[in-house]
Amino acid sequence: MSVVLPFSPPGRVAVVVEGVDEPNLLTTLAREVRGMFRHFVGRWSVTVRPVDRGRWRLELSGASGRHLWVFAAPVSRLSDVVVEKLDDFLRCSPVALRPTTR
Repeated sequence: MSVVLPFSPPGRVAVVVEGVDEPNLLTTLAREVRGMFRHFVGRWSVTVRPVDRGRWRLELSGASGRHLWVFAAPVSRLSDVVVEKLDDFLRCSPVALRPTTR
């Protein structure tokens, strides 16, 4: 008997970005973040908000709990930095997909 895991569609990943008024940046950021979670089960939420001038708070909530980062970046690089931070975390975390060997 085979089992099919119900992966969440990327659209079910909540992406909230505060303090940014650039529609293209918001669209790109949401698309890239949702794409990163296409192989992960469960509900996930990513929130990005300004802390003060040039500093941002990134929060990831999901199956592995809540994770926070504070980093400095200009708005023009916000999408790149958020994706980089999440990618580093997802590759190294216990929730990462790891190939099994037999």
